[in-house]
Amino acid sequence: MFEQDGEERILAATRPVHPLGKCTATTSLLAYIITSKYADGLPLYRLEHMLKRLGHEVSRTNMAYWVIRLDDVFKPLIHLMREVQNSSDYLQADETRIQVLKEDGKTAQSDKWMWVTRGGPPNQSSVLFDYDPSRAGSVPVYLLDDFKGILQADDYSGYGKVCRDNGITRIGCWDHYSKSIFIRSVA
Repeated sequence: MFEQDGEERILAATRPVHPLGKCTATTSLLAYIITSKYADGLPLYRLEHMLKRLGHEVSRTNMAYWVIRLDDVFKPLIHLMREVQNSSDYLQADETRIQVLKEDGKTAQSDKWMWVTRGGPPNQSSVLFDYDPSRAGSVPVYLLDDFKGILQADDYSGYGKVCRDNGITRIGCWDHYSKSIFIRSVA
């Protein structure tokens, strides 16, 4: 509130630019949804029930719509982060089966994949998640485009082409290495 010409007036601050334009969700709520879904692995139906218990009616349909719309907002940032990761000399990569309940042409029981890469400059590493319904070798080819360093990954053959084409040195991961030692020692 301020006074001008002897009259009190209310001055409203301008609304900060919202990444989704006109949207009822605050940026804090969007960040919470994304963190819950991707970092904590919480399905949206479960998050919907959690928010309802707290007295907030936020449908999973709205949350899914916001997440899909944010994909376009985040694309430039994700591309920049991928460039920075791939300009480093060391990356870790893995692909993990995930369940997607509704996807055109796929059943909920069919395999779909979350590809994860971790790396970047020292003290500035990032973790990037990239969904693909396929585990084909073409996926690591586009994820590791222009990468030329050391790749730490499991023994999945899909990394072979990009390693050969880009001159990438591939090293194994301790989890698979220790399991193979255990299997050999037991046999």
